[in-house]
Amino acid sequence: MNPVDEPFTIEFRRSVGREIAQLAIALPALAAAGVTINLAAGDTWWDGLWMPFLWFLIFRFSVRPVRPWASGHQARLPLRLTGEHLEVAGPDGRTLAIEWSNISRAEIRGRWIAFLVVDPADPDPTRPPLKRWEWAGHGQSRPYEIFVPLTYMSPGRDLLRRELAQRLPDAETEHRHEPVAAAVLVSGGAESESPEVPRPATPKL
Repeated sequence: MNPVDEPFTIEFRRSVGREIAQLAIALPALAAAGVTINLAAGDTWWDGLWMPFLWFLIFRFSVRPVRPWASGHQARLPLRLTGEHLEVAGPDGRTLAIEWSNISRAEIRGRWIAFLVVDPADPDPTRPPLKRWEWAGHGQSRPYEIFVPLTYMSPGRDLLRRELAQRLPDAETEHRHEPVAAAVLVSGGAESESPEVPRPATPKL
């Protein structure tokens, strides 16, 4: 791989601006829905309009018990992708670095509440070495899985998907095994023609 083709370092962080923008759309939409329901039911239009704001405060500032009893650290943003590692941030400035060749699975789950699920192939070569359930999170089903919440992440999930597809080892394998028939071969500026299939002769009457 040429130095120009090597993947660059990119960092995905929690964006306060994206959070404010989403709340500025969601809260008025919930309020409008409440007004519509009140008018349809024959109640005063302002009845219960404070409920969306109350639910927002509950979900925003409450602490959910998302860790199993043996959990040590909860992964969080920022998420850093370098040419050699995927780096996951944790509390107290802790960082877990996993080589791309040591990642057996890295996929984005969820639509409204998205998580990046990372599963190392071998926990020992990670820096520092990964212990069982050490980075456990909500929804974790395997002892070495890592769940990174992607809420209000910037840049967005589409860029993260593209970067993972380029950096993971399986990406090169998929490109090597693409069917040749699906590609158009060009040589000397002229497209190569596919071999003609002989047609059966038309019987004479």
